[in-house]
Amino acid sequence: MRQEPVAYVGGQPVTPRKTVNPHDNIEIPGKVPDMDALEGKLVDTLEGRKCGEGNIDIFRDKEDADNPMDREEVKEPCKLENLKSFTKMLGDLSAGPIEGMTVIRVPILEEKALPEECFDIIVKALAEENPAKTQCIFSSQLGKGRTTLGMTVASIVKAVQMSTKLNKMVETGIGSRDWADGIIKKTFEELAASEDLKDSYLMGEFDVIKELLEKFPATKVGKVLADKMIDICGVPPEGTGIQNLRKCIITTKYKYDAATEDRQAVWKKMIINFIERYFYIICFATYAKEHGPEGFKKTFVEWVNENSGLREMIANGKDKLEWSRKVDQGAVDEIHALINGANVKEKLGEVVTKLYKISHHTYGDMPRGTIKDTLMRKLTCKTLMEVLPADILGKVKKELEEKKLSSDFETVVGLVVAA
Repeated sequence: MRQEPVAYVGGQPVTPRKTVNPHDNIEIPGKVPDMDALEGKLVDTLEGRKCGEGNIDIFRDKEDADNPMDREEVKEPCKLENLKSFTKMLGDLSAGPIEGMTVIRVPILEEKALPEECFDIIVKALAEENPAKTQCIFSSQLGKGRTTLGMTVASIVKAVQMSTKLNKMVETGIGSRDWADGIIKKTFEELAASEDLKDSYLMGEFDVIKELLEKFPATKVGKVLADKMIDICGVPPEGTGIQNLRKCIITTKYKYDAATEDRQAVWKKMIINFIERYFYIICFATYAKEHGPEGFKKTFVEWVNENSGLREMIANGKDKLEWSRKVDQGAVDEIHALINGANVKEKLGEVVTKLYKISHHTYGDMPRGTIKDTLMRKLTCKTLMEVLPADILGKVKKELEEKKLSSDFETVVGLVVAA
């Protein structure tokens, strides 16, 4: 589930990156055979870089971090031994420990569900297979999103195939309609009971998704199937995987809210990509329910072409999100009037209490935890600075600047008291 070439050096995976942006995967244009050939060239290039001691220099992240800007890069020598490509390693597995395994490259882009042809690659591989007996292994070599996308797409295909088999059993008199419908509902539609079901964002109800369901009504049943398979392939307790491709949208948005401005740009790009990916999964599930029972004779790309407006809808709507929280301005004005009277310091306790109430209300939809606490404290501090009388605000800013203090809530309150 990747475009970029991977080689193994002494059992450790390596991949080429651009010097100016070492934390981003390189997009590889062209066809799958070109990508496989490039992997062979990577092996040859590594062999040519071996120094006199038989080592090559590799770069890696000192520690894992979701945001690339938080990763520290370290350089270290590595003994150039047991060198082989990722494709060669998989080929060795199919010839031995997992005999008969077919290796297929799905050149998906990181964080995305593009190019659209990738869906059809998975469909083509599974369309003629027995859904109950064919086992699938997905790997992007390292990562969560692309591997989980492959799992989800395959699960949708298998769900439709199994549902079709059950329906045919009813048609031939082997089983009853109620029996088949009960299995289909429980296995492929009904979501596990959870408090998350009450949260519209955790359920993927973003503006562009609501627009999709409204303008293309068939996607409503597609979303049911997509959500069930996403949960099964996601993290516990609903699934046994490593990422929930729906819930990760809003959880990443929480990280965006708590981040500094420079890091917000990275989180925002991820969020937009995640929304686009979820949109495509719903579309694919809709397509699969429509064309899977007949054997997927029409491709997903053809289906998207026929449903004009889908590509334009996601292109124009994937960034439609509330990127900054709306604060109750009436409550802020009330505090401003209170603190701008006499005896400011005596009123500070009441002001702080009211400020925390505003922050709690603003982030009331978020689950408890460090991110929520950080956001509430940041908003409380920001709002306090906005409502302070001009003379006190001037003194606070001067102290912060001259003493190079951090503008956290406790520091600002201390400076207000001392002003």
